[in-house]
Parts: sequence; C-alpha cells; structure tokens
Amino acid sequence: MSGFSFSKLKKAKPSMRRRLFLYMGALAALLLVTLFAVLLLLGQLKSPREELAKTLTFRMEAFQSDMESLWRNVSVIGTHLSEDMTAILEEQTADLSDLNGDADAVERLEDAMLEPLCQYVRQADCSGAFVMLNTSLVSNTESFSGLYVQRSNAAHTTSGLLLYRGMADIGRQHGVMPHRKWAQEFDLSEFPGFAEHLKTASVPIERDCRTTSLLTLPDTSERAILLTVPMLGEDGTVYGLCGFAVNQTYFSSHHVQPSGINRLACILSDSAEGLDVSKGLLTYPADGFCFVPDELLTKRNLREGLTAFTGTELSFVGLSQPFMAASGDIEPHALTVLIPKRDYGRLLLKSKLEIGGLLILLMFFGVVCCLFYTRRYFTPILEDIDHVTAAGGEAGNPFFEELLPLSDKLRVHERTITDLETERQDLRGQMEQAEANAKRLAQKRKGEIDPEEYHVFLSSYQKLGAESRAVIDAMVDGVSAQVLAEQLGKKMSTVYSYRRDIYGKVGIQGENKLQQLRVRVSLMRREQRMASLDNDSSAASAGKNAEDPANQ
Repeated sequence: MSGFSFSKLKKAKPSMRRRLFLYMGALAALLLVTLFAVLLLLGQLKSPREELAKTLTFRMEAFQSDMESLWRNVSVIGTHLSEDMTAILEEQTADLSDLNGDADAVERLEDAMLEPLCQYVRQADCSGAFVMLNTSLVSNTESFSGLYVQRSNAAHTTSGLLLYRGMADIGRQHGVMPHRKWAQEFDLSEFPGFAEHLKTASVPIERDCRTTSLLTLPDTSERAILLTVPMLGEDGTVYGLCGFAVNQTYFSSHHVQPSGINRLACILSDSAEGLDVSKGLLTYPADGFCFVPDELLTKRNLREGLTAFTGTELSFVGLSQPFMAASGDIEPHALTVLIPKRDYGRLLLKSKLEIGGLLILLMFFGVVCCLFYTRRYFTPILEDIDHVTAAGGEAGNPFFEELLPLSDKLRVHERTITDLETERQDLRGQMEQAEANAKRLAQKRKGEIDPEEYHVFLSSYQKLGAESRAVIDAMVDGVSAQVLAEQLGKKMSTVYSYRRDIYGKVGIQGENKLQQLRVRVSLMRREQRMASLDNDSSAASAGKNAEDPANQ
C-alpha cells in the first residue's frame, strides 16, 4: 500500500508542478490582456495614422467652414454690388453701346460708380473689387472699360485704396491713387474666364456667381482668385461683370487657421490630378508656417484616408477634398491641409516608441507579478510537495495527494504556538515595564496633588451614586455628552447639569477642572488595581503555606 501510494505521489508531483506553472502563465497572460484592454479603452494604443487622420480631418472641417463663410459672404455682397452698379448704369445711360468711344460718358459713369465700389471693398471680405463694362473706348474687341479698386495693403483692412483699372483722374478726385501698374481698361486675355462668363450670363444672378482659377494679376506678382457676378438689365441685356478679388496676401493674413499643429499648410487650389501649389492660395496657423514649393505635387493614397503629396525635393502628408466656392462654378476647387512628411515620420516614430514603452511596461508588470506570486505562493507549494514526497517514501506516513500530511500541519501549529508563547512573554515583559512606568508616573502625579484635596475627592467619590460615577467615568474616558445621554436614557441638558454639579461634589475648583478630575480618577484607579494585586498575592501565599507540610 505504501509503495503504491509513493509511486502514485511520484507520478502526481510532476503533474502538480506542471499545473502550477500553467496557473502562473495563465495569471501573467490575464494580467497582460487586462492591462492591454484598459489601455485600448483609454485610447492609448490607437494607430498614429488614425490619430493624425482625425486631427487633419478636424483641421479640414475648420478650413472648409472658413472657406464656405468667405465665399458665401462675397457672393451675397457681389449680388448687391451687381444690382447697385446696374442701377447706376441704367440711370446714366439708356443704351450701353452709346458709350463706345465716348470718353466723357465713360468718365461720368465711372465717377458715379467709384465711390460705391470703394464702400463695397471696405465692407466685403476681399482684397479688391471690380466693375467691367461691356463697352470700350478703343476698337479692340478684347478691351473693356471699367474700374478695379484694391487695398493698398491687403494685410490691413484699414489701409487706403488703389486704382488698378479705370480713369486715373477719376481716382484722384475720390482719393484713390492709381496703382503703379495702372491701366485704363481691362484686357480680357489677361483675365481667363471673363469672356465665357459674359457670353453665358443669365438670371438669377445669385445662382450665376462664379470663381476664376488662380491667376496672377497683370504686370504684378500678386496671385488672386476672382468672384464674378453678371450685371443684367431687366430685359436681359448683359452690361458686364462685377465682383471681388481675394489675393494671397489678404488670404494668408485674414484667414489664419486655428490649429495645435505649427507646421501646417491649408491650400485653396484648382482641382487637378495633383496639387498645383502655384495655382492656389495658402494660409497657415497663427503661430506656425510650413514651406510648400510652387510646383505640382503628385498624389498617392495612404492608409487611414491620408494622402501623400510628393514634389521634387519636399514631400508632404495630408488630406484633400473638392470644394464648390460659388453656386455657378463649372468645376470645383480643391481644399488641402498638409504637414511635412518628415513631421509625419517623427509622429509615427514617437507613437511607436510610446506603444513599445507601454508594452515593455506591461511585460515588466506581468513578470513582477508572476515572480511575486511564485515566491509568495508557488515556490512554498512546490517545496511542500517535495517534503510530502520524501516523507511518504521514507516513513510511509499517510498523506493526501496535493495536501500537507496531518503531522506536518501539527508541527506547523506547534511552531505557531511556540512563536505565540514567545510573543506573549515579550508582551508580558513590556506590560511589566509599562506598569512600572505607570506606577512611577502615578507617584509623580500624586506628589503634584495636595493630599488633603485628594482625600476630600476620595471621600466625596465614595458618597456618589452609581449614575454620578458613570458620568465621571464617561468624562474621564472621553465619552461625548450625546453618547452618554443615549447610554443613560437622559436628555443632553441633564447630562450637562450632572457634569457641572460633579465638580462641586468632588471638591474640584479653579481652571482645567476636567484635567484635575482625570488625574484624580487615574490615581484612584491605580491605587485600586495595586490593592487588588496585593490582595491576590497575599491569598496565593497563604494557600501555598497551607499546602506545605514544612510550614505546619
């Protein structure tokens, strides 16, 4: 039987070891999975591309909202401009064709139009405004009379105005100085799309507002996008075009984008296969800048909806989407937000390092927990299994598989009892020392109290009733009046009266009455305990002498 049991235990031992290690591995896996899930829920392990896509999408939404507000504003004001300019023109002449070659009539018309046009420039979200009339002072079919006024400093809305197209004398009379690249009339070849819009102009004019592609203003380096609105008579006669301009300086100064990304560029450009930066308006965050070269950037789709923009020297990562600036646009523009690809790579590297650090921390935490549980629980169990195996094999003692033998449990209990006894002896010595210290302290306190006053207190205390003694004990032990009232079944006012009367009954006067009471009661209790101990010692000695025959 013993041999059979011992062989069975030997077979059970590896199984137990294996199970313990499996339990430890399962615990480690559970800890890692739990922490990993918590980090996922807290959003600490999200894909960096996904996070960047969300950030750029938020920037794109803000940029799109700003652009919609801009072009909605200029479209509405452009409609009013068209109506006002048409009314002035019809007031000045019954037939626009009569103005061809008539400098005086054109001068009078421009004189009437210039001041209202300047007011519209100051009110609208634009860098300039223009009125192009379907008439000319020369025989060239590509030349049209009109006015074009723009801000002298597009970065400041309070700056003066310059005359870019129109009669110089009329501008000077109204305090609008001619631009250094001034010209008297419009050349349609320099303004792409104007001729087409003149031919296709129709009512309602609010639905026929169009934006041009980005163009460079003639004889300047200033790039701008123009909003054109037809001027139509009640009979459908096309008098010309009017509208507003938004140039690069005004766009970058007055449409700064709110963003936590410093190196960010927002671009309004023509829609094309790639991103033609040379045909777009750029703006940046308030405290940031991102250099984007004037070239065609090729597009390539990335994961998470991002797009790579690659140039000859620099590359970028961002988002792009079509955008209809005006209701009459034939083709949409494109809105693009992008950051340098180098910054994108740094974000990916930083995110990977953070995730790697978190995973290492998780692994470290799991290993530490496993080591702790191994040292605290598994190792003692394995050692006990070895001990059970050795005891069963050598002595044949009864044992239960995976449990300690009863004898081992008893030995553990004996050791525990021994330890408790040792602790008891130590505590007894500490108590004796404390008693000695208390005795010395009591003697010291007793010496500080007038013996006669203490004698009066003792005699008075003996005459008190049980209820008064209970109140004194509660006062000495720190029991609150509310608790004492509940214990005695009295009102709190009654308890307060008891406490005031007690001082007079036991002869305590002066300041710190409660402290005096506590000292006297402590001394009294001390003397009572000492007397009790002396009586017990005397009784024990008398009993011992009665049993000892030698003393008889």
